[in-house]
Amino acid sequence: MNPIHEYCNIPWKESFMGLSGRVLVRLEMIKESRLDIYNYEGSKLWARHLFAVFNIALPQGWIEDLERLHQNRKTRWKTEILVSPSGEREYRLYTMGKNEPVCSSAICVSDKQIHTFSICLKDTAPLLKIIFEDYPPVFLPRYRRSSPNTPAFYYVHDQTMKFHKYPEAILNQRERTRRIDVAHDIFDFGTFEAGEKSGIMETIDAIKCLEVLQA
Repeated sequence: MNPIHEYCNIPWKESFMGLSGRVLVRLEMIKESRLDIYNYEGSKLWARHLFAVFNIALPQGWIEDLERLHQNRKTRWKTEILVSPSGEREYRLYTMGKNEPVCSSAICVSDKQIHTFSICLKDTAPLLKIIFEDYPPVFLPRYRRSSPNTPAFYYVHDQTMKFHKYPEAILNQRERTRRIDVAHDIFDFGTFEAGEKSGIMETIDAIKCLEVLQA
């Protein structure tokens, strides 16, 4: 019998533009250590609301857990942001494979909305760190000023959704990442050694401080 793949099911609605959708989240720590975000229905989720969705879908202390997994990696690593002529941004993490550098995880953002992705858990903290810098979450809602450019989102933690096989969008994204060609000299500069912090904690603290100062 095929295993059941269970996803946290989060319907959302945005108050200003009238956008809505349903995003599915899955944390896999048994067979594969991966984190999936699947834009299942409606519009793609705005990138700045990743933090809020993870707070609903993931266990308490998820940031610390992801940072610990990242720091336990055994090889050096590097993040990179690629921007296409159309403005799509792709956030990549490179690490060492068996004999050569590989892109182990990638997340795309276009029009400030996150694409469906499936990434290695140990890559999550450094990738979220650079995404949060470009699309700052609202960590302290009481300090947010009302603005048409700062839409409010509403979330509901609905019943989980179960699949007998991985959704095709997830499989396609994993395959696309595996096919990314990586230059052999990718680690010649901007490289971090195994065990170095991702900086996600410092980024979150800085955004929180900025929210207070701008209130």
